[in-house]
Amino acid sequence: MRPLFEAQVSKLEAAPHEIEDAACSWPQRGLYAVSDGASESYHSASWARVLVRRFIAHPSLGAEWLAEAITEYNTGFDRETMSWSAQAAFDRGSFATLLGLSVSRPEERVRLLAVGDSLAVLVSGGHLVASFPYDRPEQFEARPMLLSTVSERNEALLRPASLQAMTAEWGLKGIVNPRVLLMTDALGAWLLAEADERVEHLLTLPSAAAFSRLVVEERAAGRMRRDDCTLVVLG
Repeated sequence: MRPLFEAQVSKLEAAPHEIEDAACSWPQRGLYAVSDGASESYHSASWARVLVRRFIAHPSLGAEWLAEAITEYNTGFDRETMSWSAQAAFDRGSFATLLGLSVSRPEERVRLLAVGDSLAVLVSGGHLVASFPYDRPEQFEARPMLLSTVSERNEALLRPASLQAMTAEWGLKGIVNPRVLLMTDALGAWLLAEADERVEHLLTLPSAAAFSRLVVEERAAGRMRRDDCTLVVLG
């Protein structure tokens, strides 16, 4: 699979470059990742970028992997020069989702890792046939488990049972014109509310500008929650 489309829209239409989502890919190795930084946490955009880069370089998740990611994030800040309020925010940590995808060779299987509520969708012949980690829009209403820059906050998600629940595998054999869509939560919840109609809309977007118009219109109509939106289409 290769990238067919990628676009992002900030939750702040007046500040299009202030976005806390991140996306990264290495098509030659069949590796793709999306992350959504939590707005209420400290410099979550930086944490999201660390996570997607690290997945592309080392497509796995475990205690050592996460410890090295936290170290990488921390090297970007000098805590001693921060104000006391910034220090307090830094110590509370940064939080983000991670959605990683690896394509097997030959391209017959897709392996997924999903921490949090970023969504992957499998499409066959223009119809949604699978989604992960959610399959209903109401699931997005619950508070998701996120990766944190505070090690102690990751203990629950690093348990073997949790790690197993965060992985899935899709077979592509027999799928008609397969497409995989990776997206962050606001777009995912919107898509699952009317899956087939909205999948077709996303698959036929002609440009990033058209994606931006779609997001702005759906927000204005109250059909999409205002948040950063990222979409990556593979096929």
